[in-house]
Amino acid sequence: MNRLILALILACISGSVLFAQGSKGRTTPQTTLAPSPTASKSPKTNPAASSVQGTDRNATPQVSQNRTTTTFGNASTKQSSQNRAVRPSDSKVNRPATYAPPTNASSAKGGTNGATQKVAPLKASERGVVKWMTLEEALEKSKTEKRKIFVDMYTDWCGWCKHMDSTTFVNATVAKYLNDHYYPVKFNAEQEKDIVFKDKTYKFKKNGTRGYHELAALWLNNRLSFPTVVFLDETQQLIQPVPGYQDAVKMDAIINYFGSDSHKKTPWESYEKNFSNKR
Repeated sequence: MNRLILALILACISGSVLFAQGSKGRTTPQTTLAPSPTASKSPKTNPAASSVQGTDRNATPQVSQNRTTTTFGNASTKQSSQNRAVRPSDSKVNRPATYAPPTNASSAKGGTNGATQKVAPLKASERGVVKWMTLEEALEKSKTEKRKIFVDMYTDWCGWCKHMDSTTFVNATVAKYLNDHYYPVKFNAEQEKDIVFKDKTYKFKKNGTRGYHELAALWLNNRLSFPTVVFLDETQQLIQPVPGYQDAVKMDAIINYFGSDSHKKTPWESYEKNFSNKR
């Protein structure tokens, strides 16, 4: 009996050893889990793509096109910079003011299509003279004869301001209309003199190596770009600033538009078209 039990025990031990040897080297099946749709691997972040849109450190600063809502007269429209009607508030030559124009009567790229516009030199008999005055002189004259005030906003370093002086404001037609219908004012936007306007004193504000005058910031809606011309009505209320270089033809239309109060009832596009046809 004892021998039988011993034989059974040995048989069990032998079977266990054989099973272990037979299973040696087998690969245990592995279960592969499909990735969760929400746990997919995130793409690597491109450092360049993480910068704020439009802030290219290597890009040359450009004067922005007016793509926001532009209110002119009674018309308010939102337009793209492409295939849009040109408004007086658009810059004829839309470049930074620090870009100095040619000193001779050569070409200046302008307009929305980049066409070359040549400015021919004026003969002495064709030249006009704008009777510029200070703001204080214009305000004093307004006490006896009400007129709109035309402000040429400039700085000493603005090349296009000087270019407009030598091309646009010497045009006889432009000069005569400004003298007859406005009080034309030259206003240095960086002057340091205190100015009292409508019972409030406006001062020069230091900003970095330069600065600006508070009255210039008020009239330009804190968007300081030069050249800019500003139109004030007979009560010295702001009508509208018009930024950018304007040639004599465009300026002639603009000053007539505001001078005749057409901005109160006529869209600019219609007025400009009819004005050009009359000329």
